[in-house]
Amino acid sequence: MKKSKIADLSVYLPERVVTNQELEKRLCIPGKQIPDGILERLFGIQERRFAAPGEQVSDLATQAARPIVDRAGADSIGFLIFASASSDLIEPATGNIVQHKLGLRCPVLDVKNACNSFTTGLMTAASFIASGVSEQVLVVNGEKLSDAIRDEITNAGQLHRHLAAFSLGDAGAAALVRASDDSSGFHFQRFMTRGEHWRLCTIEGGGSMFPHDPDRNYFEGQTAGLKNVMAEAASAFFHECLNEAGWKPADIQHLFAHQVSAESSRMIARMTGVLPSCSEEVFARYGNTAAASIPLAMFERFRRGEICKGDNIALLGLAAGVSVSVQLLKW
Repeated sequence: MKKSKIADLSVYLPERVVTNQELEKRLCIPGKQIPDGILERLFGIQERRFAAPGEQVSDLATQAARPIVDRAGADSIGFLIFASASSDLIEPATGNIVQHKLGLRCPVLDVKNACNSFTTGLMTAASFIASGVSEQVLVVNGEKLSDAIRDEITNAGQLHRHLAAFSLGDAGAAALVRASDDSSGFHFQRFMTRGEHWRLCTIEGGGSMFPHDPDRNYFEGQTAGLKNVMAEAASAFFHECLNEAGWKPADIQHLFAHQVSAESSRMIARMTGVLPSCSEEVFARYGNTAAASIPLAMFERFRRGEICKGDNIALLGLAAGVSVSVQLLKW
């Protein structure tokens, strides 16, 4: 069975920077005054990026992937996986649109697993390479979450359900996965799902439950409940995976985990036992970018030249649904 590695990495960030102050001015609740600075106090966020109104999810993914395609050559891409919580539309797969915009001719498919979509896409790519389906797979992502923010709030209950959406941001990411001929690459990949908690974080509109209700097209999250489930499930699962792989927390030079708040990042450091300095903090500048958050954090450290050949890397995916993924790789 062939082992695979991440051979190239790229991200795309929309130009528009949106501050907390701008969003706090947009937030309107009849008879209520929104305190200045409330979003930073609650989430630890300072700003985020928003895509332009006409910029599609496929555009974010295409912009992130284009440098990789230019470097590798379009003909060398054997498979394209679009892996994102967001999409252009329900039918067809957004991967088809990205393929067209990139000028590729390879097979494509979509992988959707909430904020773990990208890590699941990497796992799928590695499986394709191991089974001989493809020698080189391009995994792309686009997250346009700004469309899911509800800023017309009518009561305190609605504010509680939709408040977490004000920490969302837009981004795109891409990774080229290819067969590895040395010790680098994925050494361990596993994920688990606790489907009984799927109601904790949702965008309900657009599917068969609520196909025509525009009020269901906004992000809702029970953040306290989700945090408790994640803390219990992810901690045990992470250490179980390390033991199975023969790794210890001290063996990890870089930990890239999904980031939904400044507090969640501190919680991840505590529960994993990995030094906080091994993590790349991107939430304060970019917010919760769903499945783009892990490759975005990884790229920030990669572009500064701080990831060296032979470094041990852990990816910890945390997603609504609820699902947790652990991937261990050597750079």
